[in-house]
Amino acid sequence: MKKHFLWLLSSAVMFVLIVPSLASWAQQPPPAFEDALADLGRRLGRTLTLADFNNPTSRWEWRGVDFADSSLECPRPGEAVTPGKVIGYQFVFIFRGVRYEYRVAVNDRSTLRFCSNPTGAIFQVTLPPRATANTEPPAVINDALADLSRRLETNLTFESFNNRRSRWSWRYREYTNSQLNCPRAGQAVDNVLTPGWQFIFVYEGRTFDYRVPLNNPAGLFLCSGG
Repeated sequence: MKKHFLWLLSSAVMFVLIVPSLASWAQQPPPAFEDALADLGRRLGRTLTLADFNNPTSRWEWRGVDFADSSLECPRPGEAVTPGKVIGYQFVFIFRGVRYEYRVAVNDRSTLRFCSNPTGAIFQVTLPPRATANTEPPAVINDALADLSRRLETNLTFESFNNRRSRWSWRYREYTNSQLNCPRAGQAVDNVLTPGWQFIFVYEGRTFDYRVPLNNPAGLFLCSGG
């Protein structure tokens, strides 16, 4: 009886020690992930680390996938593709609002490929909306503030919003169309994912909503306000 108890006790101790280690291992991306990150850095002309993705316009994710053919469902021009299941991984990086994707077979790091023309196994990664009030906004927010000053015919500064009826905030957003989810008369709408910024000014109880495409500061406009 005593031996049986000691065996159970030692088994429990081993379980406690092993399980956290396994859980930690399971959360780590596979080795080819580092190859993908290094390749992306070369393409962008800079050294990338995961710390570079800790901001509102960047993110990374990975997952295991059963691809349907030898091209990992991302054929290169002129590549002969053989149908059949290939177990692998997808690595998706969103860096400063731009999406990059890599694919690789699970047991062969040499098969890693940059995927710009996927034919299947699409992995949609979205950036979580992140409200970031009063800290390090993009420079184009100054254009929004200047436009609001002209509309209200007053010289506004950020200090103008430090009262009980006024405030301002900004966040990164992924809009679902080219008009940033704010239709304007006479302008065509393309239903394409469009990363951008949203600036909200509440001034003396009145709310003003500005939006701008991420890579086009000249596209800033007032969505609603008054």
